[in-house]
Amino acid sequence: MIADFVYSRMNSYLNGGSTPESATHFTRGELEAIYRGNHHSRDTSGAMRKTPPLEAVDITTAMAKCNTAIKELLNSLAINETPVNTETNTTVFTRSAAIKHTIASGIGIKFFFVNSKDNDPAAYTTDLQEIADLWNQGKRRFKAFIHGQFLALDIDRKPDKPDGLQNFYRLFPRETLPAELQELPGSFPCYVQTPTGGFHLYFRYEGPELKLRELAPCVEVKEWQLICPGSRRENGEYILHGELKDAPPLYGLIIDAIETAKRKKECEKEERQKQKPRTRAAADTQFTQSRITLDDLAQEAVTAYAGNHDRQVSFAGRACRCKFSGADTLAYVKANQNIFGNDSDTENTILSVFRDNRAA
Repeated sequence: MIADFVYSRMNSYLNGGSTPESATHFTRGELEAIYRGNHHSRDTSGAMRKTPPLEAVDITTAMAKCNTAIKELLNSLAINETPVNTETNTTVFTRSAAIKHTIASGIGIKFFFVNSKDNDPAAYTTDLQEIADLWNQGKRRFKAFIHGQFLALDIDRKPDKPDGLQNFYRLFPRETLPAELQELPGSFPCYVQTPTGGFHLYFRYEGPELKLRELAPCVEVKEWQLICPGSRRENGEYILHGELKDAPPLYGLIIDAIETAKRKKECEKEERQKQKPRTRAAADTQFTQSRITLDDLAQEAVTAYAGNHDRQVSFAGRACRCKFSGADTLAYVKANQNIFGNDSDTENTILSVFRDNRAA
C-alpha cells in the first residue's frame, strides 16, 4: 500500500536525521520514480530489478495518496503524545511524552548533534517550546543532563558484546539485592528501554562525583549525561517506563561496588606503571587512535541496508558526522557504484544529507 510505503520511508529519513522537508522530498521522489518505471533495487540474488508499482493506480492518484499520507504523518509527529498506563499500572512514556516528562522533572536537554560540551549545564535547556521547535523540525535525538539529580546505570545487551545484565548479577548476587533489582528491568520503578535491548536504570543521587565509567563489562555509570528518554535513532526508540520521581535513591551497595572498582583500577594502573621501562623513549611514545575511514562507513551502510538509496543516505549521514567533506563522500559513492548505484538523483541525495546535518 502507498500509505505503508510513505510511513516506512518518512520514518526512516526522519530517524536518520533528515528534516521533514528533506524526508518529504526524498519520499515523494522515490514514489514518483516507482510509478514512472525508473526506480531500481536489488533482489535477493543481488541483481538489479525494476520496482513494481505499489498499487494499480495512475501516477496522479499515487502522488495524491502520498501527499495525504505525508500530511497525516507529519501532523502525528507534533510534540503532543501522552503517556500510556499499562496493565501493570506502570506509566510508559514514548516519543515526545517522554521528552516532556524529562523536562518537567527539571532535567535540561539538548539536540544530540549540537556543537557544545556535554558536561556544560549551560548547553542544555528546559524550555519546552525550544525543544518543540527542534522536534517539529524532525530532530528526534537528544541528550539529557542528569548531574546533580540522578545517576544512571547503562546496562548494555547488544548481541555482539558481553551481556551487561549477566555481568550485573555476577557482581551483585540476586539474593543480596533489594527487590527492585532482583528481576531487571521489570522489577525496577524507573528505567529506559534502549533500541538494542539494554536499559538505563535511574537513581536519585546528589552526592559527590563518583568518577567511574565502567562498573563491569557493559555496565556503565552515567553521572553527567546520557541519551534522553523519547529519543529516536535509526534502530529504534528510547522508551521510559515509570516516572522519574519514583527513581529510588542510589543504593549503598552500588556506591560500595563503585568505590571497590575504582580502587582496583587504581591498583592496576600503579602496577602497570611499575612494569613500564623507565626510559625516555618509552616516556615520549605517543599512541594515537586510528581514524575511521570511508571504507569502514561504507561497510556499516551495507550491513544496515540493502537498497542503494538507503545506503547512500545512511553512508552520507555517517560520513558527515565523522567530519568527511561532501565532495569526498560523493566521489567515494560514485567510485563504488557496486555498493551505492549511481542514478540521476545520487548527487542530490548525498549533498542534501550534508546540508541537513550541517544545518543541524
